[in-house]
Amino acid sequence: MSTYEPSLRGLWAAVIMLGALIAAMLGTVILWTVGAPAYTSLGAGGATFIGVATLGFTLRKFLTE
Repeated sequence: MSTYEPSLRGLWAAVIMLGALIAAMLGTVILWTVGAPAYTSLGAGGATFIGVATLGFTLRKFLTE
């Protein structure tokens, strides 16, 4: 009997990155809609992406290891 279990690390990474991308897009659109300048909207979207991705990877590691 084989004890090989495929790692789901790649799948988790894809889900976390997709979630971070969606959150960043929503943040950018919301700021753009309320009239913020383009550089502010894009900067906030980038910061949101970095924050959500970091939080997602940290939570995944905390919950699975």
